[in-house]
Amino acid sequence: MNTVNEIGGDASHINSLIAVAANAATLDIVQRRAAQKLLAYDGEIYPHDGCAITLSLLLQESGINVTDIYQAISLTRELRDTRKWKVIPVGSQLPGDIGTTCGETPNHGYDHIYVVLKKLNDDEMLIADNQSTQPHFRWASGNGGKTPTKYFLRAV
Repeated sequence: MNTVNEIGGDASHINSLIAVAANAATLDIVQRRAAQKLLAYDGEIYPHDGCAITLSLLLQESGINVTDIYQAISLTRELRDTRKWKVIPVGSQLPGDIGTTCGETPNHGYDHIYVVLKKLNDDEMLIADNQSTQPHFRWASGNGGKTPTKYFLRAV
């Protein structure tokens, strides 16, 4: 499995992450595992509060060695601060980037994290997360009643 100091780093696994997350059958399997882990972790019924564990498992499935993480803000910090992923402004996102709505303090019910599969324009994207069993559309601006994305993280 990949570690932060390994040659090629996390960026060498991004094509795999996109392929894993874009495949509806694989996404369904990952979401089922995430649901079991979330229920065992704190009794929460998936998909509520399941974005971080879903993305953790997608990252693991693609070869990026992260632990099971259950909070979006904790996964954001793991990628940004520990694994040194670059902060990318909204509008500059690319496939494989991780979108986060998290600020510096937890905001339960508003914090979210997801992977970009395809950028349609500076605002609209095709993404994968816990909120649908298929890749689906999301706007970085929050259009459609979602929390706006604060920034994206890009593997290095």
